[in-house]
Amino acid sequence: MNFLELCQRVRQDSGISGDIASVVNQQGILLKLVTWVQQAEYDIVTSRKDWNFMRGKASGSLVVGKVEYLPGELGMQPFAMLSKVYVDRQPLDKLDFEYLDDWHLKNGGAPEGTPTAFTETPDGTILFNHKPTQAVAFDIRYYKSATRLSVNTSASPIPAEHEEVIVQLALMNYARHEQDDFLLRDSTAAYERHLSNLSNKQLPNLTIPGWGG
Repeated sequence: MNFLELCQRVRQDSGISGDIASVVNQQGILLKLVTWVQQAEYDIVTSRKDWNFMRGKASGSLVVGKVEYLPGELGMQPFAMLSKVYVDRQPLDKLDFEYLDDWHLKNGGAPEGTPTAFTETPDGTILFNHKPTQAVAFDIRYYKSATRLSVNTSASPIPAEHEEVIVQLALMNYARHEQDDFLLRDSTAAYERHLSNLSNKQLPNLTIPGWGG
């Protein structure tokens, strides 16, 4: 379901009167409904940084002499978390930003060489410890940042088979507003059940120690 369809579904299940043909220019309770659906979807997606459905990957070559990159410069979307960074097929260590920034200050900038470590900066860029003297290949695995549903056709990254979790959380928000204890109890139970299913299917599996050893 797209954003509009999610809102229509919640309106139907909640019993709110009136038609909702668009997510924009609504008023009163229908405006609240749109907001509840939008917030429900965003809250679920941002509740974890490591949802499988938010995975992304990028590859290419680092620029000679450049140590800091915006995500778009590396062919990435804005990220919530970096998972793996390889340069020249070697895994890089992840450092604390303050540590690497201080190291650069003490050295008068980034030394030349193939990067061996990186950090995520507070403003959402990727900073390497060394500046390459020649173009060198990189591969990155990361988790994308969430964006809010905004127009009728906006689609959630949550897989279609799990969209019911959005509906039930939005119904919980409506039930609290209406002080409807019966609906709140039912929607909460349904939400927890669907969230458990989503978590079981869309969170990383635990690594088994010694696998492949």
